[in-house]
Amino acid sequence: MGRTLILVLAVLVAGPAAAAAAPDGRALYEQRCGICHLQGGTGQFMLSRRLGPGKSLLADRTDLQGAYVRQVARQGIASMPRFTRAELSDAELKRVVDYLNRPRP
Repeated sequence: MGRTLILVLAVLVAGPAAAAAAPDGRALYEQRCGICHLQGGTGQFMLSRRLGPGKSLLADRTDLQGAYVRQVARQGIASMPRFTRAELSDAELKRVVDYLNRPRP
């Protein structure tokens, strides 16, 4: 009985701790998207050529719709490959979308 109670308490305590340890949208964006979409990346370079320097850094843009970001992430576009749900879960993608659509000052 005592070991079961300790196990149950450990699971209950670890649940919120595990959720708190999950990367936020910015960290996920930098980890999964940053290799191409941070300053100096291939995606930033290609977007600069296609759309101009003002729209080349996704994290600075305010015109990205969440549905569009999800579609591009899941299906890819031009030379950008798609992200499978194994590579980027739906919950992680939501955090990335929320980060890209965050309120700006």
